[in-house]
Amino acid sequence: MAEIEFAGLKVSGGKLLLAIPFLGSILAAMWGGFELYQRLLTAEQAVTEYVSPDFSAYDEALAVIDTKMGNVESLTTALERELDRLQADIDVVESIARSTDDTVAEATRELRDDVYALEERVNDSLRDINNELRSMRDDLEERIERILDNPLNTEE
Repeated sequence: MAEIEFAGLKVSGGKLLLAIPFLGSILAAMWGGFELYQRLLTAEQAVTEYVSPDFSAYDEALAVIDTKMGNVESLTTALERELDRLQADIDVVESIARSTDDTVAEATRELRDDVYALEERVNDSLRDINNELRSMRDDLEERIERILDNPLNTEE
């Protein structure tokens, strides 16, 4: 195998095969550390130079939306109160309508009963008049018969 002599050190081929990758690993680790350090410095600079964007237009828009939402909430509350009042009015009207229906139905029954009673009285009166007329007719026919049967009533 090959040997290398450097500053009084003799290094054989097998030792070189170990030393070269070891030195490469150390150099790669140092390079990675420097790269990491450089990225950290760049990130620190970016953070220190960061200027937040102007959100005042968004804040104004949100304030306008908040005001409008407040108006919508107050209108909604007013509408709810109005709906409650209307529902109460509807309930009162329904109650009055039911009461009126009951009153009309009762008045109709009473009127019908009165009409039936009046009809019965008229029918009774008509029966009585009919009976009276029959009686009068029978009486009249009997009188006429008597008059006609009377011997003095003959004209010859």
